Amino acid sequence: MKVTFEYDKEKDIWCLLNKGKSSSHSQKPTKQYEQLIEKYGDEPGEEVSREFVENYLLDKKVLTKECVNAYQQDWDSVSFEFQSRAESIFETALSINLKAYLTINSRCPYSLEENYFFVTFPTNNYIARRTVMHELWHFYTWQIFGSEQLERMGAQKYGDLKEALTVLLNIECADLLTSDIKDNGYPQHQELRQRITEFWINDKDIRNLWDYLANQ
Repeated sequence: MKVTFEYDKEKDIWCLLNKGKSSSHSQKPTKQYEQLIEKYGDEPGEEVSREFVENYLLDKKVLTKECVNAYQQDWDSVSFEFQSRAESIFETALSINLKAYLTINSRCPYSLEENYFFVTFPTNNYIARRTVMHELWHFYTWQIFGSEQLERMGAQKYGDLKEALTVLLNIECADLLTSDIKDNGYPQHQELRQRITEFWINDKDIRNLWDYLANQ
């Protein structure tokens, strides 16, 4: 499994328009989407969004190729160790290659069907590896639980569990995230993440953990 970073302006526009306003786990618009509608109105189209993206990159002095290279180099430095740990936990390997598309949007969706996810351009203390690990955790989760569990428990519960499960990154990959970076999760999942942490301390079996959560 290899993650390759890339910037595709059309993907960036799609991400902003389709995921900037809201998502399944948050109805709050991203800061970038708020800036977009403030300038162009409540129903921005692709052309004005393209103009917004281009101006945003210029205003922030973002050098897309340099960011792509920096993210690739940073991820490559920890990818082998991350995969080793993830494969040990999930007892499976991802046999796919994935694209990580850069976006100005601070919300980063992913596609199981097309094997890609988004990462945000650098802001403050953001580093791409946190998002990469978070999204790959979803791919590992899908590979061993996937459609069977989605059908069994429904989209809402499956979505809550797979999002909360990323708290394990703070336990198993803390050194790879770096000392001041954590996977924080959504506010509505904090109690669930705490239960996952408490269970994991005593039983580091991902299937036992999932069964415990699914039957709650």
